[in-house]
Formats: sequence, C-alpha cells, structure tokens
Amino acid sequence: MRRWSVLSAFVVVGLVATPATRAQSPAEFAQTAAYVATLQNPDGGFAPAPGRPSGLAPTSAALRIMRYVGGSVPDVLKCVEYVRSCRAGGGFAPAPGGQPDSLTTSIGLLAVGELKIADKELVDAAVAFFHDHAREDEQVRMAVAGLEAVDGKSDDLPRWLDVIRKQANPDGSYPEGPGRAFAAGTVAATVLRAGETLANREAAVEAIKTGQRADGGWSKGDGPSDLAASYRVMRALFLLKERPDLERLRAFIASCRKADGLYAVTPDGQGSLGATYYASIMTYWSRLLDGQPPIVETAGFEPLFNGRDLDGWEGDESIWSVRDGVIVGKSGKLDHNVFLATKESYRDFVLSVTFRVVDGKGNSGVQLRSAHVPGGEMSGYQADVGEGYWGSLYDESRRNKTLVDALPAALERLHKSDWNHYVIRCFGNHITIMLNGAVSVDYRETDDAIARDGLIALQVHAGDPMEVQFKDVLIQRVPSPDREAGDAAGFHVREVETPQGPRAYTVYVPEEFDRSRRYPAILFLHGAGERGDDGITPSQVGMGPAIVQRGGAAAVVVFPQARKTWQAGSEDADAALKALDDVIKEYDVDPDRVTLTGLSMGGMGTWSVAAANPGKFAALVPVCGPGRVEDVAKYKDVPIRAFVGDADSPRLHLGMRAMIQALRAAGAEPGYTEYRSVGHNSWDRAYNDPETIDWMLSRKRP
Repeated sequence: MRRWSVLSAFVVVGLVATPATRAQSPAEFAQTAAYVATLQNPDGGFAPAPGRPSGLAPTSAALRIMRYVGGSVPDVLKCVEYVRSCRAGGGFAPAPGGQPDSLTTSIGLLAVGELKIADKELVDAAVAFFHDHAREDEQVRMAVAGLEAVDGKSDDLPRWLDVIRKQANPDGSYPEGPGRAFAAGTVAATVLRAGETLANREAAVEAIKTGQRADGGWSKGDGPSDLAASYRVMRALFLLKERPDLERLRAFIASCRKADGLYAVTPDGQGSLGATYYASIMTYWSRLLDGQPPIVETAGFEPLFNGRDLDGWEGDESIWSVRDGVIVGKSGKLDHNVFLATKESYRDFVLSVTFRVVDGKGNSGVQLRSAHVPGGEMSGYQADVGEGYWGSLYDESRRNKTLVDALPAALERLHKSDWNHYVIRCFGNHITIMLNGAVSVDYRETDDAIARDGLIALQVHAGDPMEVQFKDVLIQRVPSPDREAGDAAGFHVREVETPQGPRAYTVYVPEEFDRSRRYPAILFLHGAGERGDDGITPSQVGMGPAIVQRGGAAAVVVFPQARKTWQAGSEDADAALKALDDVIKEYDVDPDRVTLTGLSMGGMGTWSVAAANPGKFAALVPVCGPGRVEDVAKYKDVPIRAFVGDADSPRLHLGMRAMIQALRAAGAEPGYTEYRSVGHNSWDRAYNDPETIDWMLSRKRP
C-alpha cells in the first residue's frame, strides 16, 4: 500500500503567522507532526532519528507527540502490530526479541493506551511484572503512569506511594534546596495520577511555583532549566488546576525549538522525540489552563487575522491594535460602541474565534452578517460577550434585544476572566453558537427580510474602561446553492422525482463545464445533523466547503438529502441513487468514474449502499462511519480510503479500525487514516487534504 505524504497527516490551510513566544503555532504543530510521521519505519515502529531502527520508546513518544500536535500515524495498524511485538516475559522489551524491564514495560503500556488496544491479558501480565520488578523511585513513578494509561490496578499501589512520599517531609512539605520544586512535582503528580489525595496541597503548589526560573522553566536541581524537569512539575500543576507564569513557560518552550520541528531538552541541546513530547504536552496543558482550545483546527479554514496587523479590517485604531499576535480592543470611558469590521462581506460560513475580556470586566461581542449604520454603530446579529450576556445571540441596532439566551450547560464551561472559544455557524436562516465546545444557541430566523449576508466585526462596548482580546480568528466559507439551471458553474438546487414525490438535492458543476468532455462524479452522503428536505444543507458540511476552499473540483458532485437514513434499500438511499442517475444523464457523467463518499451517518451509508450495489462505484471514501465486517468480501476489490478521528466515540473509531483490519485480512489494501486527538468532525481534515479529492477524481472502474 502506498504511504501517504507526510503533510497529508495534518492539513494546513491559511495558517496564521504568530510570534514565537506562543511555543507552537498551527504552522509549527504541522511541521512537528510532519517530521515525526517520517520516522515511522516499514515494521510499524518509529525510529529516534531518520535511518535508525525502530524502538518502543521512540514509538511511544511519537504516538504521544502526534496526539498533542494533531497529526496522524502514517500506518496505525502496523504500529499496533509493532507495539505488540515488543512484549516479552509478561512485560515489554525495548525492541522485538529483547529483554523486558520495568521502565520499558511502563512505556509499552503508554503506547497501548495511546493506540487504544483493549487487551486484559496484556494489562494483567504487566501488573504481575511490576509486582516483581518495580522497586526504585523512577520505576514506581512510571509504573503508576503506565497503569493509569490502560486503567490498570495494582495491589502494590500503597507500597509504591510510600516509596514516592519519602521525597517529602512527614508533614507533606518539601526540603529546602534547589531540588525542592522537582520533588514536589514528582510526589504530587504520582499521588494524584494514582487517584489518591495529596497530604499538603498548599505546600506542593508553593514549592513548585516559587521554583519557576526567570526563563520560565524549572530544573531538577541547581542546573539550568530544562524541559524534562519542567514537564514533571507542570504535570502536577495541571492536575492541581494551578497556573504558574504561563507566558514565561511558553517562551522557554519556544527557546528549545529546533529548525526541523523537534525540541531539545535545553535551548542549546539537540532535538529529540522525548523533548518534543515534553514541549507538546506542556503547550497543551498551558493552553487548557488558560481556557484556550489546545489545538486550533485550521483544515478547511482561512484566517481573517494575519497575526501581525489589521490588514483586511477597518476601525478606530486609537481603540483597536495588534499586540503579541492578538487583536486588542482597549478603551477609556466610552459614550458609544466602537467596532472593528472586516472589509469583506460573508454569507454562509463557520467562524472560529478565541477571545477574552481582561479581568472579566466589560462588554463585547462578535458581529455576524452586519452592516455599518450612521453614528458608527453596526446593525446585525451579535454573539455576545460579557456579564449577563455570555454565549447569547443579540440583535444589535436592529431589534435591540437578546434573541436567544445561552443554554445553562454552555455557561458551565465559561471562563469569565480567561480565554474562551466560539464556533459560530451561519447557514441560511439557521445560526448556532458553540461556547467552549458546548451548544450555547440554536436559532432559526423567521423574518425573511433580515439580511443573510454582511460583515463580521468585533465590539468594544460603551461604558467604563475595558480591554478585550481576540486571536485565532478563522473562517470556513460554505456553499450557498442557488436555483440556476443549465451549465452554470457552482452549486445549484435541483429536484428528482421519486415514488414519494419530488426530492431536492444540490449539484456542483465545475468551472468552465464543457459538454464535449465526460466528467467524473462524486456522490456525497451527509451526516445525521444535515437531515431534512431543503436540498441545501448537505452541501454545507464536509465535501462542499472543501470544494470551496480548494477553489473548485474537476467533477460533478451530487449532494442528496436524507430524511431518516442512508441504509441501502431505504427511501432516502434510493432517492440518492435516483439523483445520481439524474445527474449522470443531465451532465453526461462518465458512469465508470463515480466515487461514493460520506461522513458519519453518510459514512455508514457509504459502506451499506456500496454493498448493495456491487460494481457501481469506482471507489469508496467513508469518513467516521463504520460498516458491517461481514460485508467486507463485497468491497475487497474496490479502492478504498477511510478516515476517522481517534477521539471519536469508540463505536465509530474502533468500528472503522475493525473494518480496515477485516479488509486487509481479506487481501485488500485500503488506505486508512486515524487523526490523533480529532473527535467526530474528522471530515474537515479528510476532505481538505488535497490528496483526497484528487484521488477520487483519478479512480475508474476496471
């Protein structure tokens, strides 16, 4: 099977340029992920450096790095085989055929946890191995970490914790000296990871925080700061939900970065996978402690803010500025609202923005589909920000009222004085707001006179002095299908007659469509959230936005809409096939070059419809939706590429993995990608990888 290009593991679209003090920007995440992916060897394991043999330690480190920078393992199933091959004598050895030891067994369990290998016998054998071999401080600490990764339990835990607690004083405080912070971090992290209570929480926090050096890092003793020691104490602070000086920490992490995307333990050291893991996870922890999304998803999005200046925006620059890669709105006492608006208008889109109101004082908001009005105000929808309005949808200078209050479950995730994250979706008359990953607003506009397009803007509200900050401002443009007929390029709504009556669907016609040539076609099956009968919504999630982002596709793409299910033989599946036949006839599509793809419910439908229609499709591309393992014989001669996020539900993630394992066992060679740390929306990564659509367009039935 051909290995994917290293950059296909992490799609980078319109990355934001930001200062180095952030430690890892989206572009740097992508570079790190791409480099680490190149270290996977044909045996499935990872090497510590190019050209070196695989080892269990670099494999475990690579898996964890990918998790925290959002990459993907080029061949995850071969990696599973490699990790299993390192088992020896109840524990794990550094490489296949080697001798097991306690520390390596812990490393093996960390890899097992990362790969979600469910194997009770393996865990029980490791517990028995630790009983006989985990004696010294570091062996005990790592045994606790390894068992935590696989939800394992050991009767030796009380004995182990006695060993670790000896690094503290009897009252739970820590001996004075240069190693005080490191000892506090070791004890606190181990005890908390074991699920036990810390004897003196305040003493641990004080010892660690006062041990942070001027450069932002920590050391094990009286030597210079290093990432290994910093990682140890930061794990404790993260578990304790305590924040040190995070800006200084991120600056220290950034100082350890190397040109190839790896990190060194110290700024003047050599890059290594271990140090890169420390840097990646500490960046992850620091962002979570700040209230930020740990990974900023860029696949399918383009930046509205370049991280350097206000190019593309207009507003009062005595109020609005850029500082350290952040848009800052700072005011004295104002008698009117002040806005910073985009110069470009937007219709249907998904907007992602991270923001904070300094000290939680003041009022702000994000304007949507808005327009300038006399007096400097703006009229339009506003995703509100500020006390009493967090997470709500307001109608600014138009109806002048809150249209929908935020749902209580979303407000439970609010960080009033720290960073928060909005994902706002404006599709036709439907507006949804997600606050820190929870649905805050779900609103449908009933007034047809309300504008469906307009500017995006940021607000500083009238009133007392305040400061609001915005960063990672990204937009995903989605199609707005029209009802034009004929050969016009773009997205159009059509109808097809079915036994249940006419069914609306969208068709994409490529640029410079020419009836003298025959085009390939793609049949796209949407997910459960796009069910309905408008014929438009299916084009606005998944494949449709990816076509917009790439500037078009040399294929005719069909977007049918289900009312209930895509299972083969259902009215919805039959209507989808009728829509495909309608398009094949109307646009003279090559029937030998039709690819079937879908996401979630549509991914499951892809497997189901293909099984019921053998020989009809040139290729299958299911995304985050498994099929039935008993049907694999029906697909084994069909080219397949499948995608899923490994943070998706186990039913979907492991179901997809089981399908691919069964196909390989049957002699097929499907492509397969598991995106690390990606949840259910793996379709943005899958469809925005330029290789994916190109691969679909190149398929043809034998």
